[in-house]
Amino acid sequence: MRTDTPRDGVDTPAIEPMTETLKIGVIGCGSISRRHMEASTRLEHVEITAASSRSSTSLDEVSGDYGISNLFTDWRELVQCDTVDAVLICLPDGLHEEATLDAARHGKHVLVEKPMSRTLSESESMVAAAAEADVVLMVAQSTRQVDSHRHARRLIQDGSIGTVISAVRRRHGNVIETVRDKAWYIDPQMSRDLLLYGLGSHEYDAMLWLLASEAKEVVAEGRKDQAIWPGWISIESTLTLRSGITCSVSMSATSEEAHGDTQIEGSKGSMAITQNRLTIDGQDMELPWDAVTTFATQLGEFAECVRTGREPGPSGRNVQATMAVLEGLHESLQCGGHVELAEIAVEWDG
Repeated sequence: MRTDTPRDGVDTPAIEPMTETLKIGVIGCGSISRRHMEASTRLEHVEITAASSRSSTSLDEVSGDYGISNLFTDWRELVQCDTVDAVLICLPDGLHEEATLDAARHGKHVLVEKPMSRTLSESESMVAAAAEADVVLMVAQSTRQVDSHRHARRLIQDGSIGTVISAVRRRHGNVIETVRDKAWYIDPQMSRDLLLYGLGSHEYDAMLWLLASEAKEVVAEGRKDQAIWPGWISIESTLTLRSGITCSVSMSATSEEAHGDTQIEGSKGSMAITQNRLTIDGQDMELPWDAVTTFATQLGEFAECVRTGREPGPSGRNVQATMAVLEGLHESLQCGGHVELAEIAVEWDG
């Protein structure tokens, strides 16, 4: 453990079952963790008190930028730290299960980056460990915190476009160029696939959450080009939901221009959703978006769930429905044909 000068602060009164300020240790100090750290500065009762990274340079940077005083080069030491109530796991996908299980054993609440894990079975063991330790397990499905999506979901639930008939979601961009320096994305022990799991964990989760239904069957076709990237560079997929709705999701990792939207058709109207805009029957509603605000809302929900014991919307159990879709699509892409999914019976309240 490395110890630097503690950050100045004022003690706050304690409440049960934890101190009012949620003290979080960040495991992994890559680019995504910096957004979480910046988000924490916007919240009154959340403080990053510890961080771990194999890179001393990264630890020096986050210590200087965010005043983090407890620094570790091994996350297994961080989860034993008394100055930490919860952990935020920003490691490669293949380490999510191990880190979650270890954190739960030490009584730490867990917010884990998406995708929740590499496989559905790993996610099941994470849910079981959190339940046994009686700690909160939440997955960072941040699209659920985007205002345009939250407002769209409320309108769907209120019946504003009638009964949903179909939905199409697109996510196209050149994500490969942003990760070429991260070798773990092509290590099968660390990541099953960049496009399907890295991006798809957002897109398929958003579709299930917007329409409040698990999928019962999936099918997909994809394209690979080893000259560009070892994994899938495009995926076209169809989901049949248990509610009876048919959904399509289109993803590309090599598009020159980034674009993402969702079109939902209902019996009484239609809507189009982008990151900062919601259009209902041709009427535009602009809903500004920025990443740090979205992450702050997410972190605030996590803190509130730890404080009150409420189950998060994207709880570990809830996001198993997304992991089931990803696993089914992975099988369909490998073997061809439709894949039926077992029902998990998750709740869609939040």
